[in-house]
Amino acid sequence: MRLKTLALVALCAAMATGCVQNYAEREVAQGAAAGVLVVTNAPPEARLIVDGRDLGAVAQFEAGAPLTTGRHDIAIENGGRRLHAQAVFVSAGARVAVTVP
Repeated sequence: MRLKTLALVALCAAMATGCVQNYAEREVAQGAAAGVLVVTNAPPEARLIVDGRDLGAVAQFEAGAPLTTGRHDIAIENGGRRLHAQAVFVSAGARVAVTVP
């Protein structure tokens, strides 16, 4: 009984000091391929804004706009008017579609 108590105390001490950790089940590989953002149903002259940065007219990204993995704030603007905005999460090598209503 004393040995079980000692083992339990040692395990609790290890967890409290950070010696025992839970690791993520998945890892993001460094150098992974970028994802692609495809915008549909937008006027060709509309502007693609990603994370506050104007990338240009939607028409120049017919094959999609390459984006790094992670969360991005997407906005589609035309003539100073915001047509659509949403947040997307891009996975490595994934194709994410944003449809302007």
